[in-house]
Amino acid sequence: MSQVTLAIRHLQDEQICLREAGLYWVALDQPADANLIARQFLSALQQTHAATLTCCGQDPATVVDSMASDAGPGALRMFSVPDDAAIRAAFNAFASDLSRINIRQGSYLVLMLAASHVENLSGGQLRHWIEGMRQWLNERACTLLVLCHGQAPALHERLLALNEDISGLAQLYRRDGGICYQLNFWHSEMGVCAAQAFDLVLENEVFGLSVTQLSSPPQTRTDDQRIYLTQRSVLEGAPPLSEQWRLFEHRDDLLDQATRARAASVIMALESNQEVELLARRLHALRERCGVALKIIVREMEPCLRYRDERLLLACGANLIVPFKTPLAHFLSLVDSVQGQTWRHRQVANVEMLFDRLRPPAQRGLLAPLAFITTLDQIYGSASGEVTHQLLRLRPRGDLDIDQYLNQITLRRFGDIACVLDGYFYLFLFACRADGLEPALGNICRLPWRDIFSVITPLSTVDDLTRQAFLDAPHLSEAHRMASEQVTDNLVQAIARAGYIPQRISLPLSEPCP
Repeated sequence: MSQVTLAIRHLQDEQICLREAGLYWVALDQPADANLIARQFLSALQQTHAATLTCCGQDPATVVDSMASDAGPGALRMFSVPDDAAIRAAFNAFASDLSRINIRQGSYLVLMLAASHVENLSGGQLRHWIEGMRQWLNERACTLLVLCHGQAPALHERLLALNEDISGLAQLYRRDGGICYQLNFWHSEMGVCAAQAFDLVLENEVFGLSVTQLSSPPQTRTDDQRIYLTQRSVLEGAPPLSEQWRLFEHRDDLLDQATRARAASVIMALESNQEVELLARRLHALRERCGVALKIIVREMEPCLRYRDERLLLACGANLIVPFKTPLAHFLSLVDSVQGQTWRHRQVANVEMLFDRLRPPAQRGLLAPLAFITTLDQIYGSASGEVTHQLLRLRPRGDLDIDQYLNQITLRRFGDIACVLDGYFYLFLFACRADGLEPALGNICRLPWRDIFSVITPLSTVDDLTRQAFLDAPHLSEAHRMASEQVTDNLVQAIARAGYIPQRISLPLSEPCP
């Protein structure tokens, strides 16, 4: 019988083959990538195979519509669970439901669902489900591929602990403009693979190994491996640490010398946020000229870097960003830690496209639902994993009306947008890490945010929104708009609209108390 694989081009068989009666779980960040993997897997099946596709929360026809007419299994059955409320129950009863529809012996099964529907399962509940599925698969010689989309780190940790019960566990996610495939462990008839990572590309709607990994690594001169080309300011007035340290007063002189290096450490200072984009362009050109063995280190001399700026510099060529107030001794230890490393990011061919992806949209503040979801479509549609964003659904406390809580929210940054729909407040924070969410909420809310909102639900992508409701929603009244704009318009105008007019007063002097 022919081998059954995930059909990721140029990966070795032992890394993608599925064994009979196996249970394989692939976690993906984006639903679109899950659809591609499902289509790729089904298309690679032979006419002699039988398969069943079960989709939770979407129509399975959207997965297979673009498959070639002469590709895929001879028999394909499709089922869907459209109701979000029923997905958890359908997942728990998956084995018994399969028994009722008389699955053919030796079939290949694909189950697609969002991580949000199963991420709250405990380790014991997950083990019980997997053990039940394994028994069912063994009895019928069937193979199951679970494609679970959405970020759920806790769920993945629980799955890692079940490595004796799961045949294979892998992750596919977007990062730094590239596609990463992390093979946690994978059992096949050819053996076991574990702890392997690959850079993939997407060509003609098919995932495959990147050209960089296909080709042998280039021969690199390493005669300057222990040379340190450094801006003098990063050493805080200290002399060169050895004869291998070469100090430069100006960054331009440093970069000019760095263009002739191959594996040296290039260390430069950053003192202003205004320098970030120019420095990013210089790093991109330097990395493109010198290759991946060069170590590029940026030290933040003043507190000027935001999360977006850090990701931009790393994507353009930096190996390491050293934060402000890092002690000199610790800084030198960090410099030592990158010795022998190669730059592992994906080289961006067009740096201007990278700037466009990382540049926030011109909107901020309260938007109509249609404008809100349109803006999100643009942001997520052009995203390639360089930065993460936060999309939240918040339920205001029951005793607050819309004007009361809107007047407590200040959205100052471009790209931070919000809308009101069906009693919920939807908030999008551009280029915001998960660990920075609570401080961000503290900054945009005048009152403690827990006093304003009773429930906060993080959403993975724009696909988690009820799209049709946003498209059909009416515009907000002008009064609501005016209330929200007080926090983003000219401050003097906002104060005037609110009725607060500063007045000069004089306080009487009194003798100090004995």
